[in-house]
Amino acid sequence: MKSLKDFVLRENDIERNGHIYCKSCGKRVDGELLDLGFTKFIPRIKCECEIKRDMENAEREILTRISSLKRDCFSSPNQHQYTFEKFLNEKGQAYKVAYNYAKSFEQMKEDNVGLLFYGDVGSGKTYLACSIANELIEREQVKVKIMNLSQVINQIQKSAFKVDSNEIISNLSNVPLLILDDLGIERDTSYAREQVYNIINSRYLKGRPTIFTTNLSLEIIQNPNIELEYQRIYSRILEMTIPVKVTGEDFRRKIHQEKLRKYKELLLYGGGIDD
Repeated sequence: MKSLKDFVLRENDIERNGHIYCKSCGKRVDGELLDLGFTKFIPRIKCECEIKRDMENAEREILTRISSLKRDCFSSPNQHQYTFEKFLNEKGQAYKVAYNYAKSFEQMKEDNVGLLFYGDVGSGKTYLACSIANELIEREQVKVKIMNLSQVINQIQKSAFKVDSNEIISNLSNVPLLILDDLGIERDTSYAREQVYNIINSRYLKGRPTIFTTNLSLEIIQNPNIELEYQRIYSRILEMTIPVKVTGEDFRRKIHQEKLRKYKELLLYGGGIDD
């Protein structure tokens, strides 16, 4: 293309004063003639409309990617909403650790540092773990998977002696960040404990960080006199993680109370029939 007559006009282009302009934003879209030696051509310059459209498409692709990552990550749609901003308990040490872990995830990943959230039932352990997942997915589109250990064991047992079993373990071993919820329920069988150890050890060997939540006390996890099968699991976990105690009011109850308050206000004062 050596002149404007060779410039391919688009539907929204208009020629004026020897140049091509976008009808909508008025920006000139034909560049200066480029001579590459073997050929000459006039490059097309993106107008404001095209730049805006590209940005919108890129943003839409990111939102689609985030939505897909969240579907793959969480088993419950409610967990999509578990964020640091909506944390209802006091934002103490556990909250700060979780928040800074997400903020510094690249360093945590490089050094294979995970977290072990331990504390009473309902203290917010799973919520904080999910908040980390949501933050990483939304900010960096990191692939994360959270699974209750009972789910993991059930899936493996259903597919025992099949190729699917190895595939499940492989998938959990390779995801960039794995969150294993409710450590301690694997106490049922020797087979279950062996599979849990295989997943944890595989991630350890591959240098992939893992976050655990548990109702067990740190004293139980650190107890050197427990059975060897437990020692193997807990010793490896302690080697891979920083223990973080989560304290506070029953988080599930607070979420339920907040939900009741919200819908009570809506039903009583949200419009409709007056007294």
